Amino acid sequence: MTGFPMELSPFMFFIISLAFLGISFSMGILIHSAFMYEDKNNMKGDSKKSWILCMIAGTGITGWMFYYGYYMNFVR
Repeated sequence: MTGFPMELSPFMFFIISLAFLGISFSMGILIHSAFMYEDKNNMKGDSKKSWILCMIAGTGITGWMFYYGYYMNFVR
């Protein structure tokens, strides 16, 4: 090691991963709470299928936010 602090340290990746998972879960909860009170013909609000789809949507939204933030700060 050269004595300089690493710009992208393993601890920073760990913290970013925890933040990503936390924000994804929160987004999924928000989406799921919106679906729980909607009248869907083929999917109940408290079903496992609904929960999984909402968590995937939350991960997608959060992934887009993280990618867009990276693009605006470092690529552009």
